[in-house]
Amino acid sequence: MTILSFISKRLSDDWKLLAAIFIGITIAATLLAGAPVYISTLERQGIDTAIDRANQSYLNIYAASPYITLDGASLNSTEQAFDQALDDNIAEINRGRVRYLKSPTFIVGTPLSPLVPLSHVGEDGTRVSRGYFQHIERIDEHVTFLDGRMASDQVVWDDGRPSMEAIIGEPAKDAFDLEMGDVVIFTPSLSHPMRARVEIVGVVEPTDPTEEYWQQNPNIFLDPAPLEELPDAEVEVDPDEPPLPVFVTQPVLVDGVGRAYPGTLVNSSWFVSVDREALKRWDKDDVRSRLREMEIEITDAMPGSVVLTGIRGLLDTFDKRSFFTSVPLLLLLVVTAITVLYYILMMVSYLVSSRESDVALLRSRGVSAWQLARIYALEGIAITVVATVIAPFLAMGAIMLSGKLGYFKDITLGEYLPVSLEATPFLVAVAVGLLCLAIYVVPGVVGARTGLIVHKLRSSRPPVAPFFQRYYIDVGLMVIGGLVFWELFARGQIISGGLFGDRGINEALLFAPVLLLTVVALLFMRFFPLIVRYLSGDSPSLLHLGAAATLAGIALIIALQHVRAGDELGWISSAVHIALIGLAYFGTWKTRRRVPFILGLVSQAVLIVLFIYFDVPDSDAAAYIPTIMLGALVPLQVAFVALRRLSRVYPVWMSMAIWRMGRNPLQYSWLVLLIVMVTGLGVLATTVGGTLDRSYEERILYEVASDLRVTGMPTHFAEGTEEIKSRYLTMAGVTSVSLALRGDGSVGATYSGNSFGVLAVESDDFPYVTWYRDDFSERPLPQVMSLLRSGANQPSIDLPEGAENIYVWTRTMDDYPNMFLWMVLQDHRGVTDTITFGPVSGVEWTLRGSMIPSHLEPPLNLVSVQVYEPAFGPAGTAGALLLDDIQASVRGSAERVMLDDFEGLNKWTPLSTSMISRDTIGFTRQDVKSGARSGVFTFGKDTDRGIRGFYRSPTGGPVPVVASTSFTRRTGTVVGNALIVNVFGRLIPVRLVDTVDYFPTMDPAGNGFLIADLDSLLRHLNILTPIGSIRPNELILKEAPGAGDEAYMYGLALARAPHLVHDRTRLLETVRLDPLITAGWRAMVLVTFAVIVFVSALGYITYLISFAGQSRAEVGFLQALGLRRSQMTRLLGSEHLVVVGMGLVLGTIAGFAMSNIMVTALAVTEDGHPVVPPFILTTNWEFMGPIYATLVVIFVGALLWLARSVSRVNIHEMSRLEGE
Repeated sequence: MTILSFISKRLSDDWKLLAAIFIGITIAATLLAGAPVYISTLERQGIDTAIDRANQSYLNIYAASPYITLDGASLNSTEQAFDQALDDNIAEINRGRVRYLKSPTFIVGTPLSPLVPLSHVGEDGTRVSRGYFQHIERIDEHVTFLDGRMASDQVVWDDGRPSMEAIIGEPAKDAFDLEMGDVVIFTPSLSHPMRARVEIVGVVEPTDPTEEYWQQNPNIFLDPAPLEELPDAEVEVDPDEPPLPVFVTQPVLVDGVGRAYPGTLVNSSWFVSVDREALKRWDKDDVRSRLREMEIEITDAMPGSVVLTGIRGLLDTFDKRSFFTSVPLLLLLVVTAITVLYYILMMVSYLVSSRESDVALLRSRGVSAWQLARIYALEGIAITVVATVIAPFLAMGAIMLSGKLGYFKDITLGEYLPVSLEATPFLVAVAVGLLCLAIYVVPGVVGARTGLIVHKLRSSRPPVAPFFQRYYIDVGLMVIGGLVFWELFARGQIISGGLFGDRGINEALLFAPVLLLTVVALLFMRFFPLIVRYLSGDSPSLLHLGAAATLAGIALIIALQHVRAGDELGWISSAVHIALIGLAYFGTWKTRRRVPFILGLVSQAVLIVLFIYFDVPDSDAAAYIPTIMLGALVPLQVAFVALRRLSRVYPVWMSMAIWRMGRNPLQYSWLVLLIVMVTGLGVLATTVGGTLDRSYEERILYEVASDLRVTGMPTHFAEGTEEIKSRYLTMAGVTSVSLALRGDGSVGATYSGNSFGVLAVESDDFPYVTWYRDDFSERPLPQVMSLLRSGANQPSIDLPEGAENIYVWTRTMDDYPNMFLWMVLQDHRGVTDTITFGPVSGVEWTLRGSMIPSHLEPPLNLVSVQVYEPAFGPAGTAGALLLDDIQASVRGSAERVMLDDFEGLNKWTPLSTSMISRDTIGFTRQDVKSGARSGVFTFGKDTDRGIRGFYRSPTGGPVPVVASTSFTRRTGTVVGNALIVNVFGRLIPVRLVDTVDYFPTMDPAGNGFLIADLDSLLRHLNILTPIGSIRPNELILKEAPGAGDEAYMYGLALARAPHLVHDRTRLLETVRLDPLITAGWRAMVLVTFAVIVFVSALGYITYLISFAGQSRAEVGFLQALGLRRSQMTRLLGSEHLVVVGMGLVLGTIAGFAMSNIMVTALAVTEDGHPVVPPFILTTNWEFMGPIYATLVVIFVGALLWLARSVSRVNIHEMSRLEGE
């Protein structure tokens, strides 16, 4: 017989096992070969989805070149250079471009505000308007003429001055009160002799303001914001007046403006429209290189140019996000593939075991180990080559078809996933094939070294300890696992560095989950015989081992704690106590008499209770679990005694099952490993995925705080914040609106690196608008918010209706020539204004008065009295100011209304001017104007931007604030402390009323944050501002289900930038449509589910077949001895269900522990920082439930089949076969 025919016969004889091995190799190769393809495909699809969802103006390319000479040659050459750069680099995605030219700023004279004659230039107080010329290509195709016509190309020169035509937008017409035919004058400066005449021949508005031509904001061209550049020294301008933009044709710009003002430089901008479909066909690296080359070509031709596009930002953002989001997928793929490789090793082990007798017979007849290795190698090659060849095609086909899954429906729109043919999956498949070939060959060669005698000996007496226990391989793996997890905990995340770069995936840590599952299973096999002997009441070795480990562990922990605390001898008493417990335990088990044994248990119990009573560890302490084990020591001893008694009355089938498990635990090793691996894999797949899904959602909820949050609103509105709030409330679908103020603060008077975040909210409404998690704080959110209103409600000093003026009597102790008296008034809208009473100098009582501003809307109240001196910091003049009888005059009445006569309780609070401010406000009876007392304000040199004074505190003292725990750690403060913080440049006294760990929208990292009530903080802030009021700069909205986009669009118009409008629905949709986050993971969970079913089904059935073959004789003898069929079924069921149950429990516990560790390492932001808020471990039971049910059905079904098959043993036939 030739080798090939021999191999063919072996393959046909063992075709079932070999088919299972072939399928396993194919699955492993497919998984690992498909890993890079799957991730790259999802990245490609993710980029395509991001491009589809991106705003067109975000994708478009904007290029600007300043300082181009305004002449035909320069404009033409720059245009040619720009077009050439486009053609050389991005011609395929270029849908067209528009050029925009803008002149420098000119001084403008209008019919209502004409320019002064040259002869009057130089006179003071000359106020002018400003404007500029602009040209945008094909404007006449995109505007509607409200009046007039398009400007012509004609330039008329009269007396050396140009006259030209222009068109303007309707906002400019209204702002400058221009009409058709009006002439405006443009000149660089009032002293310049050349003045250009521009006739307005048309008034336009955008035909479609939303079209791409206007870059989504036609106001840039038609209604620009006021200019920020300073005017010439010879003129004055209204800072709130917008410029006058006039549109002219390019010939007019060149022949008119350029000729009239030679050397004029213009800014040239280009808006390039990008074809997003063509862009999606480019590789991301190709996109970057082309854009980079285009930018280099443009800047070389036009130095100082800039090229801007959102494409690069989109790719960079996606790369950062995909780098972190692809790691969980890669981890799951690796764990799944290694599980399949383990399954292959298990199948090969059973194959080698089934061939042991044949191999032993061949060895006894002279077949060498080398010849057997050749046979196994040829068999393995025949299996692995086919699997290696088809695996990449299976992987790519499956990935492409997965686009049809429901998870990808909204991403691919029912199309296939875009898979590209690359060499990587084929190389990976070859590597996996070589590994599987080694797995197939090595066990067969190692097992072929024994002869027939050794084989018979092993069959008659199985080895007590498997090889991995004899050589302490399990202990070695435990040490390696400890080092790997120590590294993981030390780095904090799986993405901290790697084998191939400074920043990347730590490749070794990808195998940490498999290592953990393997170590758990192997250690279980080491302790399994001890557990069985304990449960059978046969041996207390497990108790002795547990007692020794517990007592030694507690002693070591206590000693280390005392040494670290500096108490080097304090551990001795605890050590003596533990030694007494150990002696009592030893003495208990040394005696064989009942009474001393009971006394020993009692003494142990007393000593243990005393030990725990005097030193109860915290739940997070290192000694907590050992202390629990110590407390369970006596009950476990009692349980062992009870089990020993019960073992005498166990039924036969139960006694036989326990005996079989304790005699040969090695036979269950492959099964336990298999169950632990598949169960842990299932828990990992469903828990990591469920946790990350929830974490992504809660990160968005934490960022938005509600359904919609508008940030970065300017503090000065054409309409007030209350009006904006009211407008939102009138929108359909908006149920509630809450205002907020966000900013930064610092502890003390400076910003020396101790800044923190500040958020002021409407504490009444905020709990019912925001999203909040119970673990963010010890108290519920409504209680936390109520503490912000815990200050005394100080009554305000209200001005009478119709008040016109305020008066106050003052006297100073010394002459202060540069010191001025101010008062701050506030109206019902919260708007404040400062009125001045002039210098306060005068050693005699002087009545001072000031008019109440008319723009304040009554009712009004007096909030602060201030002294201003031009100084900064501690450079003021120290002194004292006496005040008496603050009064208000009422329109139409000769009598004045008393506001404060300083006769009652002192309800004024001095302003904080520094950390050591000593300013005071009190009363004196020594020097009064009228009545019994007058007010005396004593002040030092410290000022807050020149201001000192006193105010009516709205909270009756410091502002109540809630601090983050990180803030209290950094500042060393506790609840109840008062301190001064610098908020918006103002020194504010605050008092800590509570702490929270997290608060929506706030980052606790660094120095943390403070939360305050909006009204309380604003009233404190606005009494200190001499220029303008601080207003809320954020809006938080809660919407009803199904609300439209009206609120979002209004918020977009209000914030003027998309990134300042945080919409929960849109952000969640972005996450949902990212294939690397949701769809890609859920598709992999399906694959994992299929692998678990396949591996567990074939693995368990193969195990049972092997078990039935090895136990056939034993079962026959038991039946011959009278064991009934029902007893046999119970014996097999109890034996295997106990092992399966332990494997499921171990796999579940290890899976959850592994998931917690891995999610901690994986739950990082796109910047690599831990996520906020912290994740909560969540299992997706929609997947895990069916996995458990499937495993139970497989195990119970296979077990019933085993019981049925072994009970049909023909004893006579078996005896003849055994005899042969």
